[in-house]
Amino acid sequence: MPNWTSANGGFRIDGPSGTLVNIGQYINSVDDSGGASRLDDTGLGDTRERSINGLAQATQVQINGWLNSTTYPIFAPLKNGTSVTKTVEVKYFAAKYQVGEVYVTNVKLSQSVGQKSPFSATLFAENGLNTTSVAAT
Repeated sequence: MPNWTSANGGFRIDGPSGTLVNIGQYINSVDDSGGASRLDDTGLGDTRERSINGLAQATQVQINGWLNSTTYPIFAPLKNGTSVTKTVEVKYFAAKYQVGEVYVTNVKLSQSVGQKSPFSATLFAENGLNTTSVAAT
């Protein structure tokens, strides 16, 4: 079976008007993390560490990309903080999506002489992202 590559991927997020905007061509990396946390349950006299299930972690998606006339209006206003969520869709392969509502945090806009202007943001999904075979609408 072939491995997936970035050629199969995609990324959409709510734009300024509230409709999903495909900005995949401006995103150069997506890191999706989550899982359950573990709590230390080691007692006196134990010879090995023990742990029990803790709270489920919120899913975090770190994105990096390029600033332009499409991405700047989406992310620049979020730098000052907001309680508004955005719908996000991460496409990994045909019919393999992660979709959900996220808070946008840690927005960073950069520019340097002679370089493309990058941005980065962390998308924080308290209830996780849903795995689905259907694109978000």
